[in-house]
Amino acid sequence: MFRGDLARDGHPRGATLSSAGAARLALSWRGQLDGAVDGTPLVARGMVVAGSAGGTLTAFDALTGRTIWSKHDLGSISSSPAVDGNQSTVFVGTLTGRLYAFGLLAGDPIWQWTGPPNSALWASPVAYQDEVIIGIASPYGDSPLVAGRLFGLDASTGQARWTTCVRTGCQPGDGLWSTPAIDSRGVAFVGVGNPDDGVLAIDPLTGTPKWLMSLYPDNDRDLDVGATPVIFTLDAREVVAQATVEGMFAVLDAITGNVVWSKELVGGTAVHGLIASPAFDGTHFYAGSASPPTAIFALKPSDGSIAWRYDVADPIYSAPAAGKGVVIFGTGAVFGDINTGSVFLLSTSDGHRLWSYDTHSAVRSGPALAGDLVVVGDSAGDLLAFRPKS
Repeated sequence: MFRGDLARDGHPRGATLSSAGAARLALSWRGQLDGAVDGTPLVARGMVVAGSAGGTLTAFDALTGRTIWSKHDLGSISSSPAVDGNQSTVFVGTLTGRLYAFGLLAGDPIWQWTGPPNSALWASPVAYQDEVIIGIASPYGDSPLVAGRLFGLDASTGQARWTTCVRTGCQPGDGLWSTPAIDSRGVAFVGVGNPDDGVLAIDPLTGTPKWLMSLYPDNDRDLDVGATPVIFTLDAREVVAQATVEGMFAVLDAITGNVVWSKELVGGTAVHGLIASPAFDGTHFYAGSASPPTAIFALKPSDGSIAWRYDVADPIYSAPAAGKGVVIFGTGAVFGDINTGSVFLLSTSDGHRLWSYDTHSAVRSGPALAGDLVVVGDSAGDLLAFRPKS
């Protein structure tokens, strides 16, 4: 699933890639889709599933890159697909406001759900128990500005079980293009957009809100909170870390929503700042910036102090992933030259570069780690799979 688990820490338990393997990484295969691959690919049952801005969802053999099945004309896909707990059904949302369920092994259609008018599904669907949870946001540019809301759907039928608007009276705004994280108590946390720019806690089985904490006044700056929250434990209490487009990195108490600490890393602007979801390996947070200084910051979880920083030439929209002593991410623009970009792999101990790969195309996709396999997409529609050479 997106970020590897429901805590959304970008540090999958099954990731075995280490610094020794990183030095031997090489391209294993390359797949092609009909548009930019911006979401993190899904890896399940020996398959890699990825969606494209051209509206295609394709399943590849994880070992060879052979195409197993492909579905076209779904609507532009920006987020990551998700799979249910049985690894039998894959779910994917589109910027045209539709959510699809397909059989994972053969791509057979199961159901299709359509959101409210003008809605866009920027967030990845969440498969939780027997539900699929999806957040609703506005189209690009907030034109028109629609009401941010969450839906809980029956995973078998796609029928809506509950819906919750973020703002009172379902007023426009507070769009959800952050993917919810869910803790062991059964509480979901999700970032919300302008005007509240904060974190919402809800019951994921009923949609009942628990709290909403605004992190800063938006003042018509469009500084949405779009990164996915990360759940972790700090000093024996559960907390939630949140990166923001404004440039703030904050940690909140999971019970009350109160801010434990916050740190301004960069000066963010609309669709820049800390837009990518951070990773956490138990030692450091790894947060990438799309605003100057464009860099990966390694932050201490106790207070947000910077352990090290690795500067890159291009903005970071790619959500980093952490393996065993390594962190990997992509670089490349949304606005500007999209014909430059790279994948970087750093040591988590001090941030020195272990490996890099020039894609000659913007990499906004977060890498997926599964064992020693790395899969990432780029703006040219390439899906790149890397493995250590023997």
